[in-house]
This record gives sequence, C-alpha cells and structure tokens, in this order.
Amino acid sequence: MSAAPASPATASTGVAESAVQRALEWQVTFWSGEVTPRERAAFDHWLAQDADHARAWNQVQRTGQRVQSLTGPVEGEALRAADAARRASTRRTLLRTVGLFTAAGVAAYTARNAPPVQSMLAEHRTRRGERRDLLLPDGTRLVLDTDSAIDLRFTAQARDVLLRAGEVFIATAPDPRGAEGRPSRPFSVHTRHGAVQAIGTRFAVRLSDERSMVSVDEGAVRVQPRLASADPVRLEAGQRAWFSETAVEPPTASIPGDPAWTRGLLVAERMRLRDFLAELGRYRSGVLRCDPAVQDLIVSGVYPLDDTDLALSTLAHALPLRIDSVTRYWVTVRARAG
Repeated sequence: MSAAPASPATASTGVAESAVQRALEWQVTFWSGEVTPRERAAFDHWLAQDADHARAWNQVQRTGQRVQSLTGPVEGEALRAADAARRASTRRTLLRTVGLFTAAGVAAYTARNAPPVQSMLAEHRTRRGERRDLLLPDGTRLVLDTDSAIDLRFTAQARDVLLRAGEVFIATAPDPRGAEGRPSRPFSVHTRHGAVQAIGTRFAVRLSDERSMVSVDEGAVRVQPRLASADPVRLEAGQRAWFSETAVEPPTASIPGDPAWTRGLLVAERMRLRDFLAELGRYRSGVLRCDPAVQDLIVSGVYPLDDTDLALSTLAHALPLRIDSVTRYWVTVRARAG
C-alpha cells in the first residue's frame, strides 16, 4: 500500500508549542547581545536535532517584527534592567527578567495560529474579487481564487501547501529531485480538516468553516481526514468529495476541465438562486441579499466574475427579477413587479 500523506495535524496547526517556546527563549538569548560560543553551539545542536525545531525557529523569525510590536515595551524594560543585572548577577537574571516577554511572545504566536490571523499573515493572499497565478519552485502551477490565502512549506522531505482560506487550483509538476536520482517528494495540500496528496494530478481544494472539498480534474488524489485513523480515500479524475476532520463523504461527479473560476466565469447548472447569489457574493464587496420569495428560482448559464454588476444585470434579464441597490455595497435581488 502506498504511504499515507504526511501528518496534517502538524501542517495545519503549526509546530508544537514547546518548540515555539524554546525558539522564543533562544530569540531572547540572542537579543541579550551576550551569546557565548558554548550557547551558540547548543543552539546549533538544538536547531539540527529536530525538523520541528527548525520550523519553530523559522516561524518565530518570520513573525518577529509583529511579536516585537506587540511586546516591545516589555522587551525594552527587560533589556534596560539587564545592564544592572549584569553588574549584580549573571546574564541568566536577564532571561528570568524577560520571562514575561517570552510568555507574551507565545501568546502572540498562539493568536497568530487562529484561522483569521493565519489568513492575514499568509505568504500569498488574494483580495475579494481577485485571482492570482503562481509558479511554485518545483514548476507546479497554482491559481488562488478570490479571498484566499496559502503558505508554502517546501522541505527536503515534502512539498506542502497550507490552505488558510478560500480555494486553490493546482496543476502539479514532477519533483525535480526525482530527475536527479533522489527520492521524489510527495505534494500535498493541507487544510484544518485534513490533507490531500496529489498523484500526478490537476485538482482544486476549497476550504469552508466545517469541511473542505476536493475536486479532481486529472490523475488522482488521496484524502486523509485529520482525525481519522482509517486509510486515505482515493479519488479519481472526474470525482469530487467533501471531507471533515473525521470522514470523507461519498464522492460525486465533478465537471471536467479546470474550474470555471480560473477563467473568470461562474457556470450555473440548475442552481437555486440563493446558492447562486452566495457564490457570486464571494467575488464582490458588500452585502448581496436574496429575497426569500425568489430564493428557490432556478439559475442556469455562464456569468462573468470580473464584472459582478454585469452578472446581476444579466440575471435580471434572464429571470423575472429586479436588482435593488441602496449602494453598490448593499444589493437585494427581488421579484420583478408585474
């Protein structure tokens, strides 16, 4: 049996808090300005001891400016107190003095791991209504949908995309390391619900509050819910499935080809008006409401996502609807009079 995807718990929630705590303590040591050769060697040993340590150190460094902005006054007072401490005792007094700073750093880091904050701090993000093409270091093509966010974790062992918000479409490329005679690294997309490992494929992953969805255009994927102990579920081209932290729902048929949104289109095939407007609303700012009296009308057709006002106008011509706008940011779709 093929190997299961790498543990999604680590990828989706970050490294262990104990590693983060130690990384912050090392950061405080370096900020003190008095690092002995023995301490430097101990740090190098700790860093090389576990991949989790290296990830913790990298993440502390990446968020260092934000952590300092949250805790700067504490740090300043601690370091000023350190001058007197050095005269009266050893530099370890400094580390006890800045213990509050370290705790504050852990608190700030923990807050950073909340999903909304992770989205804001992600390496790659799109605004509402924006799409973005990315070419990853291994040659993989990635497209971010509206209001989406990802982090990349490419290591010697794996190629991981952490989906923090929204939706992403991926056309995987072979790992260049394989052409060099080294073992090929698996390519996976992680959400807070689990992991999707690609098997030479083109696929999309979408994140919602309670579950995630994967749709396979080419090749196949393995889906591993975060808390499930059973083997991963394999999906083939033309299939899609929602999955939670504990289970994968039965797959259904997907539409062949790249998702329409990658081409700036919303394809409706007998969608309820309420569902259609909810999807269109993801691509425009403000509130887009549906009058309950018309929410079950059926919508079919192809609508532009780059001009949602035009999409609404087209909708009003196709169905007995009117578009009421208080402002462009407060729109209600109602039944047309008469």
